[in-house]
Amino acid sequence: MGAVVLLLLTANHHDLDLADIERLSVGAPEVGRQVVADGAAVNGAVVLATCNRFEVYLDADADADPGEAARAARRVIARASGTSEEDVARLMTPAVGEEAVRHLFEVASGLDSMVVGEREITGQVRRALIAAREEGLTSPLLEATLQHATRTSRQVAVATDLARAGRSVVAVALDLAGARVAHLECEREQRPWPADAHTGPVPTASWAGRRVLLVGTGSYAGASLAALRERGASDVAAWSASGRARAFAESHGVRTAPQDLAAALAAADLVVTCRGTGTPVLDLATVRAGLAARRAAGAAGPVVFVDLALRHDVDPAVADLDDVVLVDLPTVREHAPAATAGEVARARDIVSDGIRALADDTAERQMDDAVVALRTRVADAVAAELDRLPAEGSVSAEKAAQALRRLAARLVHEPTVRARAAGREGRGAEHLRALEQVLGVAVPAPQDGPPPVVTPA
Repeated sequence: MGAVVLLLLTANHHDLDLADIERLSVGAPEVGRQVVADGAAVNGAVVLATCNRFEVYLDADADADPGEAARAARRVIARASGTSEEDVARLMTPAVGEEAVRHLFEVASGLDSMVVGEREITGQVRRALIAAREEGLTSPLLEATLQHATRTSRQVAVATDLARAGRSVVAVALDLAGARVAHLECEREQRPWPADAHTGPVPTASWAGRRVLLVGTGSYAGASLAALRERGASDVAAWSASGRARAFAESHGVRTAPQDLAAALAAADLVVTCRGTGTPVLDLATVRAGLAARRAAGAAGPVVFVDLALRHDVDPAVADLDDVVLVDLPTVREHAPAATAGEVARARDIVSDGIRALADDTAERQMDDAVVALRTRVADAVAAELDRLPAEGSVSAEKAAQALRRLAARLVHEPTVRARAAGREGRGAEHLRALEQVLGVAVPAPQDGPPPVVTPA
């Protein structure tokens, strides 16, 4: 196999509507497998699909046309998502080589996130690599690059305050929802709303004493539950259409909600959804039924819905119902807090160091075949000398010394022949530099010109 290069196609929250990202990521689970199966100079693929990005990382043959690999990937994405190839090309930005590597490192470190410094993205990158590995879709290039990226992200988390600030999509969403509830309560009680409430940072909300319904039990549900507990929530019930709610509840110390979703809604003040299956599980009819049952039970105050799914779990029309507050990903993007410039600069320095470490490691690995060949040659020479020694009994010091001298002569024979040939061909200085690199010893350079001719007196 020839040289390889990292190729990226990305669609993310920076310049796209979340609806476009949603549309592209519909067939995400099939994309990597199909791109590699198409065999268009692609040796491996890792697909990263999150709530605000859809990215495909490819190990492409550098000797082939990278554009062909990108076109093959776009064809697969178009088929899997039901989107035209023209739209895929328009919506997904390509990057190759160092640009793609830097993008990946910044993504894994939370620097490219909707909420800068978010903690969840590192785990999402790691799980994307594991998923590709389990399907046999990774390659040495992808393994090394993604592993270095996640390692660097941990260094960013330790050495900067970005992750320690507790920023995450779910944390921001919960705090925004808390601020909106506080605003509604001020209006209901005719209390003044602070003048700087719409311009200053959103305070951390308290959900203590509120009944929470967690809809979905996937990998993001655990992060959502952790953010809820950090904000005082202790009365949490889990619901799942797949029947996994009981196991999730037992392993996370929460209750299992009634399987009737309207009944589960009737006993909730806050609903956090993180399924993202593509079909709203909380449609208008279900929410209306839940609200009616809730009012019949005498519950007061609004029901808050936090929809963390890229493909809505909550019908957006629910926001128009009375006594409902809906916070979704577009809301989070609009109000995501900015990170301090100093912390971002520190994180970028760590990312640059990580990229250099990857480059150094890659350069070293390029010499693996040479190292193996050298060790094999020495091992063969040692084995040949061992075969000449008696199979049984002790070996005298004289015979051992003879074997070592023969081994040394065997090892230096070829370099000696080649050194003399280099001298004859005028390549002596070049050969000496190579010897110094390989042997690590300083070899005196020969004097310029031919040796003097000595004539007899």
